Amino acid sequence: SAETAEQMAAGVAKALGADIGVDALNKPSDLFVAGDGNVYVLDAGNSRIVVLHPDMTLDRVVTPTREDGSPLVFQEAEGLFVASDGRIMVADKKGMMVYICDAQGRLIRSIGTPTSNVVQEGFEFLPTKVLEDSAGVLYVLSSGCYNGALQFDTDGSFMGFYGSEKVTLTAKVLMNYFWKNVLTETQAGNLARTLPVEFVSFCIDQKDFIYTIRRGNDVKSGQVRKLNAKGANVIPDEVFGDRVDDPMLTDIVVDDEGFISILDASSGRVFQYDQESNLLFAFGGKGNQAGCFASAAALESIGDRLLVLDRERGSITVFDPTAFARNIRKGSLLYSDGRYQEAMEPWKEVLASDYHYELANLGLGKAYEGLGDYRQAMTYFKLGNDRELYSGAFREYRSDLLRNYFALFMVLVVAAIVVPVVLISWKKKGEVYAGGRPKRKYPLYCMFHPLNGYTDLKDEKSGSFWLSNGVLLAFLVVSVLIRQVTGFTFNENRTDQFNLMVTICSTIGIFIAFILCNWAITTIMDGKGRFLEIWTFCAYALMPYILGMTVVVILSNVLTGDEGAFYEMARWLVLIWTGFSMFIAIKEVHQFSVRKTVATLLLTFMGMVIVVIIVVMMFVVVVIIMVMHMAFIIFRLIWYQHIKIAGIDPAFFRPSDPDLIAFERQCLQCFPEGLLSGAKIQECAHSHITTDTGITFQI
Repeated sequence: SAETAEQMAAGVAKALGADIGVDALNKPSDLFVAGDGNVYVLDAGNSRIVVLHPDMTLDRVVTPTREDGSPLVFQEAEGLFVASDGRIMVADKKGMMVYICDAQGRLIRSIGTPTSNVVQEGFEFLPTKVLEDSAGVLYVLSSGCYNGALQFDTDGSFMGFYGSEKVTLTAKVLMNYFWKNVLTETQAGNLARTLPVEFVSFCIDQKDFIYTIRRGNDVKSGQVRKLNAKGANVIPDEVFGDRVDDPMLTDIVVDDEGFISILDASSGRVFQYDQESNLLFAFGGKGNQAGCFASAAALESIGDRLLVLDRERGSITVFDPTAFARNIRKGSLLYSDGRYQEAMEPWKEVLASDYHYELANLGLGKAYEGLGDYRQAMTYFKLGNDRELYSGAFREYRSDLLRNYFALFMVLVVAAIVVPVVLISWKKKGEVYAGGRPKRKYPLYCMFHPLNGYTDLKDEKSGSFWLSNGVLLAFLVVSVLIRQVTGFTFNENRTDQFNLMVTICSTIGIFIAFILCNWAITTIMDGKGRFLEIWTFCAYALMPYILGMTVVVILSNVLTGDEGAFYEMARWLVLIWTGFSMFIAIKEVHQFSVRKTVATLLLTFMGMVIVVIIVVMMFVVVVIIMVMHMAFIIFRLIWYQHIKIAGIDPAFFRPSDPDLIAFERQCLQCFPEGLLSGAKIQECAHSHITTDTGITFQI
């Protein structure tokens, strides 16, 4: 769960410049925290490095110089790294150099464009980030380089590329390849380029694992990689950053306890993850409030504190973890070490603040599972939304039940086998059917004898419209049960977000649409079925689904994930049975041949698609009218109240912005009032539009 900055961390902005005894920063671009805790700030525009104590007071200012003592001027420095021996390394993109200076800033060595057979001719060396491992090997990221990081030995000689990736062969790649061979050179040049991913930032931990941020055409997940000595990723591929808007991950840091923090420049938010790529919390944002940024450029950590550099304001914001964040970190560390019982206390503290925090629920589930309380473990695994762990706990819980109630279980199994056999044997001794079957028996009879049942139903005209409506009601009830009561292991639905109207439309609504389209099609194809007959026959054909899916729902609550094949087999058997029953019902009600029935059903489905398209178009028209209506209200308010718009926050235009949703809701609520009197739009969450008359137009 990602919460607000106020709940996760307390942010204190430390402005850099005159308030600490130095000139104002000019385009600061990077941060680095050395082993002694000192904070190094790359003041790129002033070609200097400002060094701060851990308490953010000034230590010294390092002005780099060349070997002859002349000033070393940065052209566009973007990356900073400080080695354990105090050496300072700066990646100058526009200068096409990596400068290595001593602790006083005297230049020791410069690394420029490498020369090697593995480097393509015309390669532009545009270094943006630099770091050094414990063996003294230098890693450099170059803008526009898709071969990974460049490696340099201790003497500055080029060693090769590290962590390079290949282009993934996808349908899009194949289509681009096809069109480039078909189109002219000019036309092919307009196609989107298919490129491998590019590393935009990286950092290194105490064990020499290198964490990278990847960016590319098709990078939708796995943006963060943890690379070993061979350049292979060793953490799960998950979606990092904002899951709603397209993130622009800019910087990454790993603290001493192994927590991964990343900075999203587009939203100004900081995300922290554990080593399993689980999101712990997120905070920050763009704006003028405390804990927000104008242009977040770099991220660093001092212990459990996080530092964010704001390039535009020339300031550092220090985030200290709250008790909530500390409990999350403590519980996460104990959880990853397998010390589940010890993690119970911090996890309970977390749940006291956020009952739905998934990782805390999983931690408590693991703890109770270790204590043998499998039922309680299942409860927490369900709250943690982990079906695999839930299934494992349920397996143990089921085993305990079978051991305790084995005799009762065997009686039920024997009864489930013997009773149907006795009923079938008794029924075989009855008389041969000679007509006149009661109407109430047809739904079940057609279910087990579809060929004879629907033929008799047509010949005897014994269908009951009210009985068919009862079957449809049962169909709706079973559909609700499938959504809400299916075992958690096999249920992907959010049971807490049930909408009865949606369920009715997706069951009874589809049934009515099918009947109407089939009746319309068969009317012009000389079908013998009347509308009420089609309704009744098709309703009876749902009996296999009603009874079969009831059994499937029961099975879903007694099977584990490892036994999912039996669940899927039963579900598909019911669907095939229902489909066959529906096919026979349509065939017999219209007295069609098999070929004509197939053609009729195809045309029916095509008609349903057309109906859906018409409904969607009507919905779009209604939405457009509503939007125009809102625009009219706003225009009328601005015109008559003489309001001048000073500015609009760009975030307002994002469809995912919850404020926009609130705005639309408020507009809908005040339609009548707006039309009659031109009243103001009610206040929502944040102020985005201000006026020159002191009135605030709030959205």
